[in-house]
Amino acid sequence: MPASESISQFSAAIVITGIGMVTPLGCNAAGVLDRLQAGDTAIAPPRNFDANRFACPVCAAIVDFHPEDFIAEAKLIRLMGRDAQLAVAAAHIALADAAMDSDRFYTPEDIGLFGATGMSGLPVREIVPLLKASSDAVGHFDLEKFGEAGLRAVSPILSFKILGNMPICFVSICENIQGPNAVYTPWEGHGARAIEAGILALQASDANCVLVGGCDVKTHELAFLTLEQLGLFQSWNHTGSGLAPGEGAVFMVLETAATAINRGARIHARIAGWNFQCQQGPPQAGVLEKVLNGLAPHQAGAVIAAANSDPAHDEAEAEALARSGLAPPLVISPKNQLGDLFAAAAPLQVALGALLAARLGQPVLANCFGHGTEQAAFLLDRP
Repeated sequence: MPASESISQFSAAIVITGIGMVTPLGCNAAGVLDRLQAGDTAIAPPRNFDANRFACPVCAAIVDFHPEDFIAEAKLIRLMGRDAQLAVAAAHIALADAAMDSDRFYTPEDIGLFGATGMSGLPVREIVPLLKASSDAVGHFDLEKFGEAGLRAVSPILSFKILGNMPICFVSICENIQGPNAVYTPWEGHGARAIEAGILALQASDANCVLVGGCDVKTHELAFLTLEQLGLFQSWNHTGSGLAPGEGAVFMVLETAATAINRGARIHARIAGWNFQCQQGPPQAGVLEKVLNGLAPHQAGAVIAAANSDPAHDEAEAEALARSGLAPPLVISPKNQLGDLFAAAAPLQVALGALLAARLGQPVLANCFGHGTEQAAFLLDRP
């Protein structure tokens, strides 16, 4: 089945049976949706560094997260970066929500794992010893010193925290998932690709159940530096507003409708269709329209929008929605309230769309656009 083709036969439909999220607005998925609809925001100046050196003055951080609530082994926690800790927590919540945290219906080999991770996941304090040992007397980086002393100054567990595949690896270890797997990195569209990979694995019978999602941490100096170098803060310079980097993790349990019904699972929503387009450069209304037109978005009763307070980005999205005949009474823009979660942004939007579709009893469009070349949208419907 082409990626742009809607899933029409209920017996072959892909449904969402578990949702887990750790976000700046909380860890209870329904509660996060409630707070978004109430207008709550987690966007504020950073607490752990001075953002005055950057064009963007704010971020959306998680201020009350305790990994030991989800990870029993203290040694394992020390091996994890913050993104991995968030991922393991969200995955555990998703599996529990799907009633798969104890007596499982599936074997470990039955379950696939497809996740997206970000980049620049380390705060500066983690690499200060390397930088000091690798610098000459005036503070310039010295490659010879790096080889002789810099590498020896680094904690041996640093590699566990910087490799892009490690958060998904830790999810696999902690939840004993041994089916097909893949890691996507580092932008919004790659989180959407992780969801698609899970759908395709179920349709091809490569797995009987999949865990899909993403994690990212963009609330520290190195992340801000990367985003500024990539030009993602330009809107702040030109208009005084723009995207707010966030942190979090979101995972979902996907199954075929037939299997979910067979095991008596509660179904949040059905994935009624999805579509992708590739583009270079800033969002363009024409590209957005191509994605939306493949989904019959006029059927949607609400939109989980990609809006991120960048006027050019938001205007292009609004124009595309209007041209596609979509003027829903309800539009929720999570990036404007809990920050841009980048690799976890699409899983968050799809998860929120699933919850909202169940509440409204109508289809909901999750418009998963953002930085990078992959642009995607998903249509969620009631079970």
